[in-house]
Amino acid sequence: MEFAQQVLEKESKKEDKIIILDFMLDVIREDLKTDLLTTIFYNKENFGKEIKIPFPLYYYDKFGNKFHLFQEKKKIVTVNLAEDCVLILPWHRVRMRDSIKNIIKNGFTFDESNHRAYYFSYVDICYAYNGNHSIASGLGYKKGYIKAREYDVSRLFDHIYTDGLYWYNSHNNNKLCDLFDFRIGIIYEISKLKYKIESK
Repeated sequence: MEFAQQVLEKESKKEDKIIILDFMLDVIREDLKTDLLTTIFYNKENFGKEIKIPFPLYYYDKFGNKFHLFQEKKKIVTVNLAEDCVLILPWHRVRMRDSIKNIIKNGFTFDESNHRAYYFSYVDICYAYNGNHSIASGLGYKKGYIKAREYDVSRLFDHIYTDGLYWYNSHNNNKLCDLFDFRIGIIYEISKLKYKIESK
């Protein structure tokens, strides 16, 4: 975040600030995506690492009223496995090997009953929570697409902040929940900075 703050202080042009923040976001998303994807290779067979929904699904306004992102109208988007940031954690070695072989031979086909995900717009992160091994293989081969339910994270910006460990209510500083990875917090806070610059 210190680097991002220097961007705001040292760069005078709005366009240059956005260019640099976008670069940071792209690199951090790629780092996080690849780190999760390769966990299965670098750990013991029954590793304890896990991921969960990356962003809070609710917030409180300044009056204490609770709002859920799930209350918004359902919108389905297409997520490109060759280009988009998809967070997924394959965990079963046999399934992973079988999926790698299957997709190189047959390609990746979206299966609505198996491949399930949320897409968090503005931060451009997809969280896949079912079909882990086939989606992971599609990501590795950079082939295919999935459908995901979209939620707009920018709705949280005025109401939630993070210190890299936990999510907090901006109006009273109450702790809401923890983060599963500090990079999610960085992506969120840099995206918030970018949003404010674009809104001016």
